[in-house]
Amino acid sequence: MLALLLKKSEFILQIQVVKIKIIMKYIGSIFPLLFSLFFLSCQSEYTKNKTILRAESIVLTHPDSAFRLLTSIPHPEKLSKADYAAWCLQYTYAQYKLNQEIRSDSIIRLAVDYYEKSGLLKQSGTSYYILGCILQKDSKYEEAMNAYKKAEYVLKSTNYNDLKGLVDIRIGYLYLHDEIFNESLIYFKKSLNYFISTKNIKYQAYSYRMISDIYYQLNYPFQTVMNLSNHALKLSKQSGDSVNYYSILGQQGELLFDKNYTLAKEYLLINYRHFPLLRSNYASLLSYIYIKLNKPDSANYYVQIAKKDTTQTKYTVGRYFTEAYVAYNEGDKDKAFSLYEKAYSIRNKFFKLSVINQLHIIDKQFDTTKSESEIATLKIDNRNKVIVISLLIIVVLAGLIIFLILSIRHKNKIMEHQVEKHQLEYAIIIKKTENNQKRELLLSKLQQRMENTLHVNRLKMGLSQHGKLDDFIKEISTQSIISESDWEFYIHEANHIFDQKLALLSASHPQLTQPDIKVITLIFLKMDIADSCSLLNMTKPTMYHRRSLIKERLGLPKDTDLEDWVNHSI
Repeated sequence: MLALLLKKSEFILQIQVVKIKIIMKYIGSIFPLLFSLFFLSCQSEYTKNKTILRAESIVLTHPDSAFRLLTSIPHPEKLSKADYAAWCLQYTYAQYKLNQEIRSDSIIRLAVDYYEKSGLLKQSGTSYYILGCILQKDSKYEEAMNAYKKAEYVLKSTNYNDLKGLVDIRIGYLYLHDEIFNESLIYFKKSLNYFISTKNIKYQAYSYRMISDIYYQLNYPFQTVMNLSNHALKLSKQSGDSVNYYSILGQQGELLFDKNYTLAKEYLLINYRHFPLLRSNYASLLSYIYIKLNKPDSANYYVQIAKKDTTQTKYTVGRYFTEAYVAYNEGDKDKAFSLYEKAYSIRNKFFKLSVINQLHIIDKQFDTTKSESEIATLKIDNRNKVIVISLLIIVVLAGLIIFLILSIRHKNKIMEHQVEKHQLEYAIIIKKTENNQKRELLLSKLQQRMENTLHVNRLKMGLSQHGKLDDFIKEISTQSIISESDWEFYIHEANHIFDQKLALLSASHPQLTQPDIKVITLIFLKMDIADSCSLLNMTKPTMYHRRSLIKERLGLPKDTDLEDWVNHSI
């Protein structure tokens, strides 16, 4: 019966295991499907084209190689939408990094349009950033600002801090172009914080350099300005950025041109040689410094160089100031006054145009921001609804899965406990059965010996011929009466049946004698006093005396029932 019960428990457990496997298989198939559907509804695919991905990985460090890889793709417009958008993005990025002429922004706008609603925030922010760079290069500052602002908005919730820093530094440049110094300073500081978070010392140098320049424009203490500039110089040198390093030297030359003529001249001459496109600016400053150093010939040399470049208003103003100073030192005050007047006239005209441009940009940004805000609100509302519904589905499924798993685990534990309980009960029953069989066998042997002993005793009383009697008694005793070696066997067997209790009792009470152990063994085997007296060939008074000695040696009270004590000790 017990064996059948165990088999039934094992069968039920196997059924539960099969159920678990089926449920887990079902969950494993449906949950990833829902999970993927949720994310696919919110996010488009980025490219898997190996050539485009390779070009993307090297576009910043080796734009020429990236450009060659991208142009090696025949008919990119025939690629999938995802691949073509990625190609447009990286192709334009490589062109910009190579300073190539980009006649139209149509290619990058394809990438902008694709990534705008894609959920691929990095690519969307990058495409807006590159569009802004192209527009800024074409002097379309208003549109460039709009593109940068969109990039800033897209990247706001991401951790692409290098890209966010580049966007902010570009916005800072545009504010600086319009001489909105406070706003410019805010964005340069934001860019610095992003570059510090990424430990990008190359970009940090640019931020420190621009902050130093803004501090100078806002009349911060000169030592603070120089400290920031020196820190930028140090970082650019550490990062191996020679272009920025020499640009910072040029900046310091401009900062020192009316304070330390010798050092300013040294820095400006270095940059005059390194940056041919900026020579007119450096020439104007150098002519002024050479006047201060009483070197009119050198001053006039650089004035002539400055005169040749009339393309940039900023440098034309500097040239007029320099020429005015030269004329004044030559004693031609009327000419000097006329030149100063021209310089200030150009300066005021430039400033007024800048202010008008600022107002136009601010108005335009407000309209654009308002429109974008309304569209963004609608998008966010719709997206939030999708997200909430998807999350609710996921939460319900997750709750159901957890409930099923916990329920199955609970049932399994119950089944395991039941099986363990049945196995334990079965083992106990088997053990008891074996012990009872051994006990019955041992008692049977003792009973047989006891009967033989009684028979011998009767013979002793019935036979009268003493010579024959002794021989007969001796022969029968060897076959019927329990010997010492037999007692050792019976004590050993009883000790085994009762889990070594006799051995433990003997070890803990060494004062017990061998006759005492024999009596205790018979008590263990539930022999009554009469049968015990027959087996031990004792009278009842002798047996009772022996029991009293056992109690005394065990440290038990005299009125203790020895049978109860022995049975309790089992």
